[in-house]
Amino acid sequence: MATVLNSRAKLPTDLASLQKQYNINHRTLLSTNPKTEKSQVQTYILHLAPDNTSGVNVCPGAGNCRKICLHFAGNPVYMDNKQAARIRRTLAFSANKQRFSRLLVCAILDKMTKHNGEHLAIRLNGTSDIAWEDVDFDILPEFASFCRAKFGYLLPIGKRNIFEIFNILSLTYGQRITFYDYTKIRRNWAECKRLGYHLTFSFDGWDNAQNLKICRDALLNRVNVAAAFNVKRGQSLPDEMDAARFNLPYSATFTGGVLPVFDGDLTDFRPDDLDVGAIVGLRFKLPHGIKYTEQQKMAFCLQ
Repeated sequence: MATVLNSRAKLPTDLASLQKQYNINHRTLLSTNPKTEKSQVQTYILHLAPDNTSGVNVCPGAGNCRKICLHFAGNPVYMDNKQAARIRRTLAFSANKQRFSRLLVCAILDKMTKHNGEHLAIRLNGTSDIAWEDVDFDILPEFASFCRAKFGYLLPIGKRNIFEIFNILSLTYGQRITFYDYTKIRRNWAECKRLGYHLTFSFDGWDNAQNLKICRDALLNRVNVAAAFNVKRGQSLPDEMDAARFNLPYSATFTGGVLPVFDGDLTDFRPDDLDVGAIVGLRFKLPHGIKYTEQQKMAFCLQ
């Protein structure tokens, strides 16, 4: 169990400078939302400014989802401040990935200290699609000493990605940290699985040929695919769908010829899903104030 030595320990100068320059704070980098509050595992999310709304594209696989991104959902009264904060975080990440990643470590350690011993889940791509498994950064002795004093956790020195760091901490301190995300870019599925980074691929509509190609690759690698269905709240989703719609051979599917459909609206905690190359069904929802024609809806929805 972690033991805090000095709760008033000050951030290393380089991180304090990044916070000041972009008006961000490690204590507020991560947040919760109504969707994850349905999960039994306490979940925290990093929200950046999606697509290129900040001038930096953090959603390279975005397509039809641009218009209905959940970034634009929520109370309009708080919208300007919310979007401005996400833009500042995105610009800070783009300006210095090393420093931002260490600040992100502080944000997660802060939540671990708050929930000492509790199983926590972290989504790094709440409104972005960054391949975090490819973002390596240095844990320097000064930073490790600060984290030991401030949060009570002894970090491994050296260059690693964020999953490797918290895998080591989970083994050392016995506090389970689960990372998961949705994605629309091709990933090294096996490597992400090795790192304990649970991914669900996201269907973007029948007119997005590149997305469909990666959907097929994900399903062949037993990665589930999340997709919207043109089904109203309270109505049931189909139990299965024909695998041939993704041009999958009969022998490639878990149940032979069909893809099981899980109800993704029951919980956002996707690591609990069976990773069999299934469809995670989500009922189509529009952010407040967004207009979408029936034709656009049908193009975006799986069925």
